[in-house]
Amino acid sequence: MEASKRVLSVALAWLNRPNLVFLAGACLLCSLPTPSPAAPPEAAAKTVARPDPTLSAARRRVLAARPLRLVYYVDDPRALESLPARASEITLLAPQCFWVDAEGVVHGAIPAPVAELARRLRLPLMPLVINRGFDRGVATALLRNSKAQERAITYLAYLAKRDGMLGFQINLENLDPADKKNFTRFVQRAAARLRRAGRLLSVAVVPRFSDTDNGRSPSGKYATGEWGAPYDYRALGTAADFLVLMAYDQHGKATAPGPIAGYAWVKEALEYALRQIPRGKLLLGVPLYGREWTEDGQNISSRSLSFQDAKALVTRAGTEVQWDSEWRSPWVRFRNGAGQHTAWLEDERSLQEKLRLVRQRRLRGFAAWRLGFEDEGFWRAVASVFKGGKTDSTSPAAPARRRTAKPSKGRH
Repeated sequence: MEASKRVLSVALAWLNRPNLVFLAGACLLCSLPTPSPAAPPEAAAKTVARPDPTLSAARRRVLAARPLRLVYYVDDPRALESLPARASEITLLAPQCFWVDAEGVVHGAIPAPVAELARRLRLPLMPLVINRGFDRGVATALLRNSKAQERAITYLAYLAKRDGMLGFQINLENLDPADKKNFTRFVQRAAARLRRAGRLLSVAVVPRFSDTDNGRSPSGKYATGEWGAPYDYRALGTAADFLVLMAYDQHGKATAPGPIAGYAWVKEALEYALRQIPRGKLLLGVPLYGREWTEDGQNISSRSLSFQDAKALVTRAGTEVQWDSEWRSPWVRFRNGAGQHTAWLEDERSLQEKLRLVRQRRLRGFAAWRLGFEDEGFWRAVASVFKGGKTDSTSPAAPARRRTAKPSKGRH
């Protein structure tokens, strides 16, 4: 009884922590984070040095894969349903399940059904570790404290061994540009630690377009921006086993309507990345979602759309999907009682265009965000680009008839 009371007391204290925030959307965690020990287990440093044969075999398969097909996972019914059906087409599953706090303590867990499926299907796991909510203050505190960095790295090594994971992907975003060197050093230390244990480390990076933090792309159309500034592509590419170029959210919830990942934008981001990162270490991130913006005069709101959401939206609107020849992306616009709706989508055709860049530039592979948002069209596009199969040019998420057109000026 006394032991039960102590466990309950600890649990309640943890739940009442002021910085415990539950998020949705892109920062949704796979499960409620589980309490971690107050300090990294000292045994971790002594026990992670000898990987088992199963781990070694998985590492060899992943490193030999061309293309390497990394798919992100956020725990929901659609993703769990899609996983067993598509596991044979995935090289590496990357659940968004872990987050690191300012002291370097790593919280989270792989959801039990996912861990069991991955084990049964022999699917290697490389979960993400994020700064929850992309909180800059948390990232700054972590990166400017060498002891917190070391604690986080020890946790990563310990958790990877404990749960039989192939490694981790570091996905820290909204960093202070002044922390570029601190972030690079953190990645270098983490990569060295995991590599000694026979594991892998990857890093997700935001698009850049120039060497200078405020510089523009060669075309002059695109700027690096503050979110891309903290990533030293060359140094990170040297340290990590591979990088994922998150070539999406060209337009998002805080912008005017526009493509999620317009072809010209993606291509310029990729061309810059290839000048800094070996092509054999680069995965192109592709979005399996769209976004709908609603404007009612003075206000604008938006929501993300899965392929299924997009299909339902187009059916309800009773309008034709347009094709933008510059961005090589589908879009639709209609008006109802709620205001004017503009949706930019991804479909089989637009994803095929981006996947061709992976093949043409001989990249290591691609990383798709996220499982459960896609439909058959995405997998057909993958098969068409990398296996030479035929792909129907019409999108299953939209009517077969299309018109080639551009939205009004000022929408991009």
